[in-house]
Amino acid sequence: MFIFLLILGASLMVYGFKKRADETKEQLLFSDNKEWIPEFPLEASKVSLSLEAEEEVKDLRHRMEMLEKTLFEELLKWQMERESLKSDFLPEEVELSLRGSEVFEEEEVSEKKPMPEHVKKVWDLLKEGRSTAEAARELGISKGEVLLLKNLSKHYKE
Repeated sequence: MFIFLLILGASLMVYGFKKRADETKEQLLFSDNKEWIPEFPLEASKVSLSLEAEEEVKDLRHRMEMLEKTLFEELLKWQMERESLKSDFLPEEVELSLRGSEVFEEEEVSEKKPMPEHVKKVWDLLKEGRSTAEAARELGISKGEVLLLKNLSKHYKE
């Protein structure tokens, strides 16, 4: 299999080099044969082509400016709608408190629910002094799950 891939790779490289050599020969042939092409019609076509290209560029610039203007207006409209919806949903004092602090701390829940069995198993093993790796091995779950259940246990009654 290795030999086959080696031969295939070498043959594709040779084919690519040959193709590139053919393309450079064609470019040289076309660049050398410009002597027999009359100069005047070629120059006239270049001028007309450049005028058409200039008009197209102007048109495209105008269209791009219009799109930018429309996009900017839509963005402003969406921001205004978002601000109005935000002010409708959030009371004034909550909005001010949210703007004042970037870091949100967990609020204590006044009434805690009873701890589910799988969370209790993890909690009991960790209370016994076992590491997260040992608890994970004994329960047949990953360390990440043990850590997650440990953090979730804070929200339940013991």
